[in-house]
Amino acid sequence: MPITATPTTTLVISQDDIRGFLRDIAGQIPNTGSVNILFDLPEFSDAEMQRAIKFTAARYNVMTPPSSDAVDNINSWIMLIGCAEFLMMSESFRQTRNKVSYQDGDVQPVGQDMQSELYMSLAQMCKAEFEVVAKNYKISRNLEGAYGSISSGYKLTSRFFHSS
Repeated sequence: MPITATPTTTLVISQDDIRGFLRDIAGQIPNTGSVNILFDLPEFSDAEMQRAIKFTAARYNVMTPPSSDAVDNINSWIMLIGCAEFLMMSESFRQTRNKVSYQDGDVQPVGQDMQSELYMSLAQMCKAEFEVVAKNYKISRNLEGAYGSISSGYKLTSRFFHSS
């Protein structure tokens, strides 16, 4: 009977996964009924996506308990939420730096890049989830790794232990 193996490590998250989650696709969003009518191009570049992956992995690895996991060993949901937080916060910074509003006559003031607060609230929501899920996941993995390797100083003092 053949043995079928299942990979135990999660594959690295792709830019398409992140774009699909953020709906950062111009026009028709594949496999959905949604259309982004205000976007001519994706909001985030490929370089920004790679930077988000890089810094999310770095942030994950400095959280307690410490680890040195490669990007492809980090759970894909944790990476997705962390990348979303990074990108939302980055866009909030950009919009804050470029915020300008203007008014002409009796027309309601019109603004450009006036959504920094919305982006920051999305970043805060993702941050809260990332920190809770990543910490619990790391603690769980740490406990699983320690199972069977923790010993007691009383191990060899049992009345049933004979060192003859």
